[in-house]
Amino acid sequence: MNKYLIGLLFTLLVPVTLFGQAPEVKRERIFTGTGLYGFMNGGADQFLEYGVSKLVTRDVVYKGNEYTIDIYDMPTAEDAFGIYSLHIFKCSRADTLGCIDCLAPYQLQAVAGNKYVSVVFPSGSEDAKSKVDELIRLYVPLDSKENPRIPEALGLSTPYSGKLKLLRGPISISGVSMPLANLVKDISYSGIWYIADKPAKGYRALIEVTDGKEVGKLKNKVEASDILQSGDTYLLIKGHEKETEQDDHGGFGF
Repeated sequence: MNKYLIGLLFTLLVPVTLFGQAPEVKRERIFTGTGLYGFMNGGADQFLEYGVSKLVTRDVVYKGNEYTIDIYDMPTAEDAFGIYSLHIFKCSRADTLGCIDCLAPYQLQAVAGNKYVSVVFPSGSEDAKSKVDELIRLYVPLDSKENPRIPEALGLSTPYSGKLKLLRGPISISGVSMPLANLVKDISYSGIWYIADKPAKGYRALIEVTDGKEVGKLKNKVEASDILQSGDTYLLIKGHEKETEQDDHGGFGF
C-alpha cells in the first residue's frame, strides 16, 4: 500500500483507536495575517504583535459535549507562550499535560511547540471538563521537548503558567505595566520576561535587548539598587507599579 495512503489512514484512525470516538466538526474556519481582524473584535493587533501567521478555529462535538478549538500558528514556541501568558487567568490546574497549560472553569489553554491552543467548553460541565484533555491531544502533540525557552536568570521552576509573561512589543507591555512601557520606550528589545510581585506592588523584568549597547542605556535609566543581574544582552531589574484595579476575567482566560 502507498506509504502516503497509510499515513493518511493512520491520521484518521488514531483518534478513534485511542479514545473510541472522533470529534464531529460542525464548522471550521481559517484566518491568516490581517484576516484575523475579521474574526476578532479588537484583539487582532495583540496577536499580530507576536507574529501570528494562521488561526484554525473549529466548533466540534466530542462525546456529547460542545467545544470550540482555536489553534494559532506562531513564529516560535516563545511567541506562542507569550500570547498564551496574556490570556490565562486563575488556573485551577497548571502545566500538567507534559507542556505548558492552564485549565479554567470553561477553558483549557496550552502551548504546543509554536502553537497556542485554546479549547472552550461553554457548558462548563464536569463531563465536558473531564474530556477536554483527550480532545486537545487529538489536534496537537503535547511534548515537553518543544516547550519554550525560559531564561535561567529568572530562577523560576514549574509551573510557569500564572507566574510569568513574555511581552513582545508596546501593545502587550502597556497592557501589563505602564511604568515598564515608559522605561523601554526608546530601547531596542526582542522580548521582556515579566513576573508580577503583587504583595510588593512591583515586578521583576528580564529585558532582552537586540544590541549590547542597549544594556548601557537601560542601566542609565534604572536605579542601581533595582538592577538584579546583567549580561551582554539582557538586564534583570525590579520595578514598582502604580496601584490599579485588577481585572477579573471570570472563568475564561481572555
